[in-house]
Amino acid sequence: MIVHSDAVGSMVFFLVMAISALTLVVVLMCLPGREFRLAGKILGWWSACFVAYTALTIAVSLLLPQKVVNPGQSYCVDSWCIGVQNVTKTALGQDVAYKAAVRIFSDAGRGNISAKGASLYLVDERGRRFPLVPDPAVIPFDTELSPKQSVDTTLTFRVAADAQHLFLRGDGDLWITYFFIGDDSALLHRPTLIRVL
Repeated sequence: MIVHSDAVGSMVFFLVMAISALTLVVVLMCLPGREFRLAGKILGWWSACFVAYTALTIAVSLLLPQKVVNPGQSYCVDSWCIGVQNVTKTALGQDVAYKAAVRIFSDAGRGNISAKGASLYLVDERGRRFPLVPDPAVIPFDTELSPKQSVDTTLTFRVAADAQHLFLRGDGDLWITYFFIGDDSALLHRPTLIRVL
């Protein structure tokens, strides 16, 4: 099963942006004719719509349940997807090294994609973060992928031994995704958790 970060929120956002651009053009056309009152009304309506859209984005974020992706399932951000296949652990003194075998693939129909600029880490039940340990012997998770291409690699993390539950998370979202209604990175949306342990 594949879990996606966004259903239609990005399409709605870009439709809203197109309407906003058209509104700006109309306002600019009002200025040479000194129709300042009309331009002000249009900007007032646009501002009210912006506030309503932002409130809707937040309301949907608060109402949607948090997604949890289990091992064997895949999670896609746009067309970049990752799935945890299995996990091994090795004691390292006070810590534990977790090696997660993952499959990373492109769900895109065309164009290359990658996770360049993103960072991966594990988070435990107490909210502690454990960053990815660089391993030059494996394929990097942010390798550029062709359409429908997949790679298998390993992610290594050094984790406190008392961690009970571990979830894979990532940073690197674009600010505009905060306004994608229903998207995992939308304003106040609880992030999707990819279960590792």
